[in-house]
Amino acid sequence: MQSEYSVQLVLTLLFLVVAFSLVRKGRSDPLAATLPPRQRIRPVLLEIPDPLLAIVVVGPLLAHELNVNAWHILAGLVGMVAGVPIGLLRSRVQYVRAVKRSKSVVLVRSRAEYALILLLVILRSSENSIRLNHSTIVTLLYALLLALPIGESCARSFTMVKKYRNETVESPSMGLPE
Repeated sequence: MQSEYSVQLVLTLLFLVVAFSLVRKGRSDPLAATLPPRQRIRPVLLEIPDPLLAIVVVGPLLAHELNVNAWHILAGLVGMVAGVPIGLLRSRVQYVRAVKRSKSVVLVRSRAEYALILLLVILRSSENSIRLNHSTIVTLLYALLLALPIGESCARSFTMVKKYRNETVESPSMGLPE
């Protein structure tokens, strides 16, 4: 169990270092200074490993829950499937445009980002008490909620990258310096 947390910590720290570097790159982009409030520029490369972070954070907990029985596997699948429309909706709401020149996307900040982070923190901190709880309904709900951010993150990330790739031309009205 200790080595599991060590691997998880190392992978999370590695992701944070890469993310920090890419976020700094996005903030240094001249376009970032001209964006309206609540919008941010983010390198599209940062979208690609996002689902991996969700898996690293909740994967070990979810794996434990999925090993309980077939009902827990079904609950996990339902959670992942339920996360897909949430991810698609978030990508539709957040995505503003592609900035091909800097290989970035412009996104709108949303409260859903913070709600999902809060859900992950709550799930992570309640891990021990839920494992001690022998109520099947509670553990099934826990498996469902653990799988939800994985489905959400995969769908959102895939859709953002797809939108970026499908945008072929930047409009001159984007406020980009010539």
